[in-house]
Amino acid sequence: MSMFEKMNAGPTTEVEVSSVARKHVLLDVMVHLLRRAHFRCESLFPGVFAEYDLTSRQLALLVAIGQRPNSSQKTIGESVSLDVNTVSDTLRRMERKGLVRREASLTDARSICVTLTRKGFLLLESADEDIMRLEKRVTMNLSADEEEQLKYLLRKMLNVDL
Repeated sequence: MSMFEKMNAGPTTEVEVSSVARKHVLLDVMVHLLRRAHFRCESLFPGVFAEYDLTSRQLALLVAIGQRPNSSQKTIGESVSLDVNTVSDTLRRMERKGLVRREASLTDARSICVTLTRKGFLLLESADEDIMRLEKRVTMNLSADEEEQLKYLLRKMLNVDL
């Protein structure tokens, strides 16, 4: 019997279990846990930010632009770990919503600089409590010390400093 036949055998037929599947318990595999944590964060986001008409990427970009006004799209993208095309497309949508302004750099004609509009600034200012509320929901099963430890370890894993 081939491996395919063993895998697709009926319920009364003995089926061979993969040694790899026995070896790697999914709830002990780092990439699986990180993927599940990411999906959990993404699933909680709309419940907190539904009234904002924003995605989690757009919020991250608003925060990054708020921290570095008039920075280039490239710099903003790097700060949130998004590729140039994704940043450009997302900022274009945000510009249509009136949240950001994109203008050619005065010092480098090849560069586009991004700033928050008044509407984007006010939206970001109004999101403060909801950002904290989302953080609380995401980390509700952790103590304050565990939350800080997790952030420290994730930054260490990503080789980034505050």
